[in-house]
Amino acid sequence: MELKGFKEFDKILIEIKEKAPETTKKFLMLQAEDLKKDVKNLTPVDTGTLKNAWQRENGKRLTGNTFSQIVFNMTNYANHVEYGHRIGKSKTKFVKGKFMLRKALNTRQTKFYKDLKNFYGGLIKK
Repeated sequence: MELKGFKEFDKILIEIKEKAPETTKKFLMLQAEDLKKDVKNLTPVDTGTLKNAWQRENGKRLTGNTFSQIVFNMTNYANHVEYGHRIGKSKTKFVKGKFMLRKALNTRQTKFYKDLKNFYGGLIKK
């Protein structure tokens, strides 16, 4: 009995190993940009400052070939809008949070695995 195709399969595995880190970095950057777009769409607008302050940046490279992306908002009241806050002199009234980031993350999480399969499918199908 003779098995064929292992040399070609080995070449494919080597190519995947070489391309995976850069592909992963690109995939995560695209996901973070989509998250930023989603959270902007969910951000309430008064003056537009909060909505326009959402940013994405590359996180620090962790050990090995692990990458991270950070989506953040530096306005001093972003957390109050996200989680809610108390108002008034006696601080007895409470304004409920909008949870724009939480909602965007939940939506993105559902799409993430589908996108992951499609994105890496191109590497594996060779």
